[in-house]
Amino acid sequence: MNFTLRQITYFLAVARLGNFGRAAETVHVSQPGLSSQIAQLEARLGGTLFERGAGAGPVRLTALGERLLPVAQELIDTAKRLDALARAGRSPLSGRLRLAIIPTVAPYLIPHLVPALRANHPTLDLEMHEIATDDVISGVLSHRFDVGIMALPVSEPGIEAEAVLRDAFLVALPGGDTSFLSGSAHPESIEADRLLLLADGHCLRDQALEVCGMRSPRRKLNLEASSMATLMRMVASGMGMTLIPRLALADENRDGRLRIVPFTEPAPSRDLAVVWRRNAEAETDARTLAEAVRGLAPVLGIEPIARPAPGLPPKEPARRRVSAGRS
Repeated sequence: MNFTLRQITYFLAVARLGNFGRAAETVHVSQPGLSSQIAQLEARLGGTLFERGAGAGPVRLTALGERLLPVAQELIDTAKRLDALARAGRSPLSGRLRLAIIPTVAPYLIPHLVPALRANHPTLDLEMHEIATDDVISGVLSHRFDVGIMALPVSEPGIEAEAVLRDAFLVALPGGDTSFLSGSAHPESIEADRLLLLADGHCLRDQALEVCGMRSPRRKLNLEASSMATLMRMVASGMGMTLIPRLALADENRDGRLRIVPFTEPAPSRDLAVVWRRNAEAETDARTLAEAVRGLAPVLGIEPIARPAPGLPPKEPARRRVSAGRS
């Protein structure tokens, strides 16, 4: 064989995105590495596959690239069908599983999930990626990932989801803050000019704004954090207040430097789910993973969401659910 499936995969990524840099990020390789593999494929085919302009515009397929495109896609589809046949002959969560998790869940779930999977599924070859919600969805749809863990809702066609955990929101304040002396907080009582948020693009930012009934609050301090850890340090130092999911509480307030106030009932929350591509062979793995994540609820200190009986919707508790936005 004069080419490899890796080279074909890289070719399809560049053809789809029209950009070598973004294609390299998508397939998790350096741009020089991707370009080298494309160059080797071109040498074996005896011609160039992309018109490489001097500017920053998108690269375009050459005539040879156009002819290769459907053949390359058919090759990858065939390879995936072969992989599906291999999956069908093995037990759930054995062999390779590519898992994508959003950043506001990964640091708090992974330390508990990995040991549980190792103990109960010793033949599992787990590959994990911490990425934003949009990338989880696109990656699952494009076969980059087998399953994902993210916040609901997900409305994209072709994606199935099984809710596993209900994660309540709490108010995080500086340790000496005297707000909410009565012991609980109403979402409407959050002060817009004190509200600190994650940077634009994180789903937790959108969720916090939705809980508080805000769109783009005017704040005295226009400072946004790129991670939950940074956000909580900003709050602890007296810069303002924020919302924290209960899932993150044990890690982000382990030294007790924050004052944590619950919301009045029904408390706002987000639902976390395992997602996978509709009709994919990974469904058995995904549902087995969902049960494993659901079983961690007591350790994580949050509420499990029972798997509904076939044909029945999940039971809804008396809680204000918050949509995911984008992470």
